[in-house]
Amino acid sequence: MFRLIVTAVALTALLNASYYEKGDDAYEDGDIKTAVSFWEKGVKKGEVESEFMLGFLYLRGDDISPDSKKAASLLAKTFNHEDETLLITIAISYYKNMRGSRKEKLAIRQFEEAINKEGKVAQYNLGMLFVTGSGIKKDLKRGAALIKKAKKANLDRAKKAWKKYGLSKY
Repeated sequence: MFRLIVTAVALTALLNASYYEKGDDAYEDGDIKTAVSFWEKGVKKGEVESEFMLGFLYLRGDDISPDSKKAASLLAKTFNHEDETLLITIAISYYKNMRGSRKEKLAIRQFEEAINKEGKVAQYNLGMLFVTGSGIKKDLKRGAALIKKAKKANLDRAKKAWKKYGLSKY
């Protein structure tokens, strides 16, 4: 009876595991193709973790062909979330992975364009990272441009940051 209960609990946990978790398990086992498949399903379901992992794989080119455009699109989606640590991690990863490469300017432009498509929250979040220098090189001009867009889209936090950091001079 105990064995049946343990099996039922394990099966329930497996069935209820997120696509991210299933992908993570496959990745740990070295099955990249299966991991990517699960994370792609997770992206369709809106799993932030899946967006991050798949975007990061495309960014770094770990075990799959690097694709900065896909990476930018996936990682930009995660910028609509409030987890500051996640945002900083993504920004650091993206900018450091692209630094020094021949495609650095194109990749960074793709990332910023993807952020612009994601809307005012993503624009504000990346703008604040530039303004404060949290995890990436401080760039008030870039930060002000992003926060200005979020402000024009009527995001209250952007309006407050605009005043607080005196961004009108950029």
